[in-house]
Amino acid sequence: MPQYSLELGDVVKNLICECCGFPVKRVWGFVSKDGSAHAVYYALLAEHPPERWVGLTLSVGNWWDEKAVETRQWVHLQARNMDGIFALRVSEPQESNFYPWERGGKPLSREEALVNKLIEEFYAVADYVNVEDPAIDSFLSGKEVNIRGRVCEHSDHVEYGGESSIKPQ
Repeated sequence: MPQYSLELGDVVKNLICECCGFPVKRVWGFVSKDGSAHAVYYALLAEHPPERWVGLTLSVGNWWDEKAVETRQWVHLQARNMDGIFALRVSEPQESNFYPWERGGKPLSREEALVNKLIEEFYAVADYVNVEDPAIDSFLSGKEVNIRGRVCEHSDHVEYGGESSIKPQ
């Protein structure tokens, strides 16, 4: 069984959603597998009451070599808490606010991802990230976003050191 480890990005960005004007948060991190750089993710924590979800843009492949972009593939997943269970859905890459993400490698459409040999790895990494990243886990659990270990930066580029603007309804 592979051993994953997580390195959190150091900032929680507070942004305003371009399509609806609601506040959202963005976090990111790096996942190692058996000691090697394996995946990078960007997560957009969005809430349009009563809906709450995470848009997870996840790239898997050779991240220990910056020039190895052609070895990487990425998907966009939606994660939700459905009656206490984290549910994942593969979405189209254009739904990611990181599209097009050249450094992430080849974007996979929903159809391509579902038949890709890496689909179980995408799910395993996403499951690990959803539980181990305190911001994502707290958000999906319906709690205030836990920014422990990160600085909170607002769209005005001011760091506020710990206040979360997204609180449970």
